[in-house]
Amino acid sequence: MRSSIGDSLLPGANNLNLLRLTAACAVLVSHCGLLKIGTEEAEPLASVMVYSFSDHALHAFFFISGFTIAASLARADSYVEFFAARVLRIWPALMVISAILALGVAPVLGDATIAAYFVNPAWAEYITKASFLMAGGMNLPGLFIGNPHLPVANGSTWTLKYEVICYGLIAVGAICSGGRKKLASTRLLEISTVAAAGLIMITAAGRSEATLGHLARFWFAFGLGALSWKYADRLRPSLWMVASIGVCLWLSLGGGVERLLSIVFTGALVLFFADLPTGWLRRFTNRTDLSYGVYVTAWPITQAIIKFFPEQPLWTVTIATLLISSAFAYLSWSLVEKPAMSLRPRLVLAIKGVACLSIVTPFRRNAIIPVVPDKAASLTRIAAPTRSCLLPVEVQPQQPDST
Repeated sequence: MRSSIGDSLLPGANNLNLLRLTAACAVLVSHCGLLKIGTEEAEPLASVMVYSFSDHALHAFFFISGFTIAASLARADSYVEFFAARVLRIWPALMVISAILALGVAPVLGDATIAAYFVNPAWAEYITKASFLMAGGMNLPGLFIGNPHLPVANGSTWTLKYEVICYGLIAVGAICSGGRKKLASTRLLEISTVAAAGLIMITAAGRSEATLGHLARFWFAFGLGALSWKYADRLRPSLWMVASIGVCLWLSLGGGVERLLSIVFTGALVLFFADLPTGWLRRFTNRTDLSYGVYVTAWPITQAIIKFFPEQPLWTVTIATLLISSAFAYLSWSLVEKPAMSLRPRLVLAIKGVACLSIVTPFRRNAIIPVVPDKAASLTRIAAPTRSCLLPVEVQPQQPDST
């Protein structure tokens, strides 16, 4: 009998990074059809299912995030450390790529002159909105004009705000549960995931649903991933389980429950492939995580290829995008993402230091410290907050080092 997925929870003992990269490449392939033809119906599966190929890949992303983020939250020493890790994983690479697009690619490759481009404040607005994860539907002046699809600068990034919302929701759930370590002991994950399923059915969420529908389906996938983490020691994914859910999904095509079963089926596939032996692929993807870089660079690369080589067939565009985005993803990982994540301890200390300073300063400003005359020389004020944020205290004269 296959062991439970709890045996593969340790970092490096699973294929989750490889599956993330697979999902990113699936989004890339699906978007190549969308951008080359210009309609959503051009995406694989869009004409036969309520969710397209890229939608299924996104559900896989959120399912994996739910699994790994729940585990990360439980392991974190504090909420500060948890959110510091999330910030350093998403924002540095996103801001570098957004800045390159707005300050380099658009003025050079766009139809507008460089002078006219920078006179237009749209480039600054794009960078500003990108920092708030709100630039997914924006275009830049003169960039990708005349392409079959709307000239959106980087359409893939529209999902990032939902990812961050899911981070916030699970943290709130942990707080309501009484702490990070107690999240698994309550029923909040189950209740919120079932609520998301009900919301999907109520809003009839499809490919063109509004914000609430998107949040419902993404949290449903995220919640299923978090529940898989919670019950990891009991889950034993099998081909029979995946096939059974797949048959149920096939029978439900066209019905309301298809939306739910398609996400459940995607999650079952992730769990099934999560701990299969993959040899060097697992080792490589666990050392070098290209998934985020591929995801946030593929869209503008595809748009640029279509812009300058409009006669190329879809398969050529797809292969070229895969190769070029993989190269940029490697640079992003090596030069931005990995170095940024190594800064987490410093960022945590900086945040705690600022928090301590904000607490200590009002007390320091108003505190009256009684001074004993014969000990006045031994009193010192602490100019900066200590690790424990103590108020000014009496300090004994330092003794000479006996060594």
